[in-house]
Amino acid sequence: MNKDTKMILTAEALREFRVAKSFQPTCDTKYSICFSQNGEHLVTCDHHNLILFNCNKLTQLCLVHMRQFRPELVCFTPQNDRLLHSSTKMDCAIRYLDLSSHQHLGLFSGHTSALRDLCLQPGSEHQFMSAGWDDRVLMWDLRTCGYTQKLKHLHRPLLAYDPSGRAFATCNSTERIEIHDVRMLSAKPCQQFGYQLNELAKWTQLQFAPNGKTLLVNTDNAWCFSVDAYRGSFRQAYTGYANREQLPLQVCYSPDSQYVLAGADNGRVHVWEAVSGDPLVVLRSKSQYPMQCVQFNPTRSMFASSDVRTLLWLTQPQHELKPTAIIDLTATDDSEVELGEIKMAFKRRRRRRAWPMPMELPRWPPPSPPPRVVRWRRRRLRQVEDADSLEEGELR
Repeated sequence: MNKDTKMILTAEALREFRVAKSFQPTCDTKYSICFSQNGEHLVTCDHHNLILFNCNKLTQLCLVHMRQFRPELVCFTPQNDRLLHSSTKMDCAIRYLDLSSHQHLGLFSGHTSALRDLCLQPGSEHQFMSAGWDDRVLMWDLRTCGYTQKLKHLHRPLLAYDPSGRAFATCNSTERIEIHDVRMLSAKPCQQFGYQLNELAKWTQLQFAPNGKTLLVNTDNAWCFSVDAYRGSFRQAYTGYANREQLPLQVCYSPDSQYVLAGADNGRVHVWEAVSGDPLVVLRSKSQYPMQCVQFNPTRSMFASSDVRTLLWLTQPQHELKPTAIIDLTATDDSEVELGEIKMAFKRRRRRRAWPMPMELPRWPPPSPPPRVVRWRRRRLRQVEDADSLEEGELR
C-alpha cells in the first residue's frame, strides 16, 4: 500500500477479523509491541527477548536474547532494521539496537527509574522522547548521547506525539493534560486541560488519533475515554470490557480514526465506534490470558495483539470460509461433476469421517486391490480354466 493511500475500514470488515497466525516462541508475557513505519515488520518485547516478525509472510524472523537488560518497552526507528528498547535490570538506560548485527549502536542514560513511555517523533529521523517513573520527560537525539531537553514538575507522566510531529501531549497523574510545541520546549505548555475523574482509575496510556483531532486516554480500571485534542473537552467513554487484575492493557485507534480497539481478559479484543462510543464487536481468541498489547498495522488491514502469545489478525469474509463450488449430489450424469470440485468440497469430511462419501459420486480412478488379492484371483482363474479343459469323466 502506498503511503498516500488512506486505509478505510468498515464495520463489516472489522467484524470479520480472525486470528490468522499465532506465535509462542517464549512463555513470557509480552509487554510491548510495535510495527515498523512501512508496516512490513512487527517486534514484540518480553523481559528476556525481542522477537521480530514478517507481516507479509506471517513468519518469525529472529529472536534476540535480552535477559541481561530485562526490557519492557520497544519501538522501531525510521530505519526498519534498528529499534530502541528500555532496560530495567542493569540500569534504566535506553539502548539503540541494530537488528542486522544484533549489536547496540548507542546508549542513552538519564532516567533513574523504569520507563513508562517511549515515542519516536513522526516525520523526524533522529528525535524521540521518553517518560519514566522518576517523573521525568526527556527529549533525545539518536546522534548524541545526552538528552537535549527535560520536562519536570510532572507526576506519573505519559507521552503521545501528534501525527504531524509538531506537538506532543503529556500528563500530570490524572489531573491534567498538557500540549507542548516541540519548537518551544523551554516555554510553558501551549494548552493545559484539567480533569476531576475517578482517582482509583490510574492513567496508563495516551494516544493521538491518526487524524489528530482527539486524544485517547486509557486507564487500569476497565474503561478508556477520548477528549478533544484542541479544547480538551470530553468526547466519549469506552467501557464494557474486563480487566480484573487492573493491568495496563493497551488500546489503539484504527488507522482511519473511526474505531477504538482495547485488549481485555480471556484473550478478547473489544471494538467501539470512536465517535459514538457504541460497541461494535468483541473479537475472541483461544487464549485465557489478558490481552496485554493491541496495535494496528499503519499500512495494512491487520492488527496484532499479545499476551503470552503473539497473534496476527486479518479480515476473513464469510464467503471465503465456505466452499466456493456448489455441487448437485442428485446429478445422474457423472460428467457434470468435476473431480476437482468433489475433492475440494469433501476434503474435510473425508478427513474427519463425519460424513460418508455418497455412493452416487464417482470414484476415479478406482482403487487397486492388494497384491495378495490379485494373486488369489489369478490362481482361481487358472483353476477354472483347467477344469473346463478336462473331458467329462476324466480325473486330474
